Amino acid sequence: MNTKTIVIHSKVAYGYVGSNTTSLVLQLAGQDVISVPTVVLSNRYGLPTVGGGLMPASLFEEVLDGILQLAILNEVSTIITGYIGSAKLVELTACFIAKIKESHPEIVYVCDPVMGDHPQGLYVKEEVPQALCKHLLPLADVLTPNQFEMETILQRKITTYAKLQEAIQQDPMFQRKDVLVTGCRFSDLTHQALHIVVKEQQQYDVVTIDYVPVDPPGTGELFAALVLVLQARKSESYKDSVKEASRLIQRVLHRIAEEDRSEFSLHDILSIHPIGMYINLSMYLDIR
Repeated sequence: MNTKTIVIHSKVAYGYVGSNTTSLVLQLAGQDVISVPTVVLSNRYGLPTVGGGLMPASLFEEVLDGILQLAILNEVSTIITGYIGSAKLVELTACFIAKIKESHPEIVYVCDPVMGDHPQGLYVKEEVPQALCKHLLPLADVLTPNQFEMETILQRKITTYAKLQEAIQQDPMFQRKDVLVTGCRFSDLTHQALHIVVKEQQQYDVVTIDYVPVDPPGTGELFAALVLVLQARKSESYKDSVKEASRLIQRVLHRIAEEDRSEFSLHDILSIHPIGMYINLSMYLDIR
């Protein structure tokens, strides 16, 4: 049974971003996670202080090579990549995934092309988006960019849903990929809402969600992991999984707003149904 997921993402000692969130969601849903850090930090960027830094390329490569030598790929169902802080690490990651896809093409590669967001713009080095587009995106089966990242990939501003759909249809790279574009604001759709554009095979859909005036770091990781859990558990379409994941996350975001917080807590993640439905968490934790 394929119950392992390789997660290549940032690692922080404190907080729920990067692999801390992705791995936790997957593990609560019964997935065994093979976690490879791209950076090791005390906490997320954006706080007054941060310690740590990028994984040295030589060490990163040794870890990836070591995983290949474990002979466990028959047990792997999915690879997820997120924050990768340098072009060199992007190239090493792409080489690793290409080797896996050559011998195990059935393994699904989900690429969250972390680059930045509106309104702050890029929060990676300028070399990273180009490296992602050149090396990793062509290998992906599923892409989960936000609107800013999709605009960076397409190298154009996208202000309407019609323009986004047209741009995807005209780019050969997207033809065989499923694409989930999050956090979209379009002039031809409801203004007081956010939209998630779902391209599954050749079908396009839009999921509209209410805007909640909070944006805790790690929302993208939580969303992508939850969509994958729902899709795998219920054999749903991406559209249905996106709808359910959005509903569950909206509930958490409303609570964060009501409590005047700006970060996810462990309670937030454990409280999300259906992650916790597979484990009787009350046996281990007093969650109220």
